[in-house]
Amino acid sequence: MHAQRHRFNDVNTHASAILGWQQTYDQISAGSAHTELTHLTAERFQIFRECLDKRVVQHGAAPARRFCLALPAGSAGAGVFQGSSVGSADVTLLHSGQEFFVHAPEGMDLLAVSVDADRLEQLAEREFSAQELRALNRATRLNVSPAFLGAVRSQLQGLIDAALQGEALVEAQLEDLLLECMLVLLDQVSQGGAGRGGNVAVSAYLVRQAHQMALDCLDEPLSVLQICERLDVSRSTLQRSFLGVTGLSPVEYLRAVRLNAVRQRLQCTAAEQFTVARVASDLGFTHLGHFSGAYRALFGELPSHTARQDSVVQAKRSRR
Repeated sequence: MHAQRHRFNDVNTHASAILGWQQTYDQISAGSAHTELTHLTAERFQIFRECLDKRVVQHGAAPARRFCLALPAGSAGAGVFQGSSVGSADVTLLHSGQEFFVHAPEGMDLLAVSVDADRLEQLAEREFSAQELRALNRATRLNVSPAFLGAVRSQLQGLIDAALQGEALVEAQLEDLLLECMLVLLDQVSQGGAGRGGNVAVSAYLVRQAHQMALDCLDEPLSVLQICERLDVSRSTLQRSFLGVTGLSPVEYLRAVRLNAVRQRLQCTAAEQFTVARVASDLGFTHLGHFSGAYRALFGELPSHTARQDSVVQAKRSRR
């Protein structure tokens, strides 16, 4: 997995730098081109952001066995995708090997994601009805709310930025995060989710099972999608179950479970034996800054301020 940022003065050189894509870019508007490409590429997924300052015609074919999704990252004018006008709230889709023809406006700023099509299809079969799947397999465009689009855009850009800054990122966890992001996007435009009810006993059972899975895998935390696969339920079912039983999303609840495990380990070990960073890392928190912020938000104190076993013993001795 690697991340890079490039700048070009030729649009077709720019196109050739997007790994895995068979495509040609033709510059239509006059002037010297100045483009930028930022990408995070792994074996089974890719995120890239491209900025073009000239009007460009893009044509080619999507990578084989990949499902591709693109969303606007800026406020350029309307473009034309597969013969239809697309605006600032439109998400465009390309299926495995599908040919495309795009008229990109001047100033186009686009975020694109591609994931393994087979893995996404397996997960989608739990999420959507057969009728919904048929509709999604034909879809080339989704229209979502600006607020939701902004949240997805921020999440994707955050992943690229973290990779460029050299943060330690786990490829399998990133893949699951992208797959879940795609399922959420697809679910936003699916009408099948309306009115789907839930059983409290079943919901409580799913939460309890997920809680135990989290405890069993503290050193290598499971993603929400991995839990869905093990429980053989859809992401939306698990989401509704957690919200109904705990008032939290699965991610929030399971993070709290792991943070409690960290706190308990800190309280029963001495600082000279296990540092805060060591305990956090052992329990699956790879980014110390994010961990400290989440810990403080949950417990009202920094992990470095949590009483350790040696400080408790010393306090007892001083009272004698």
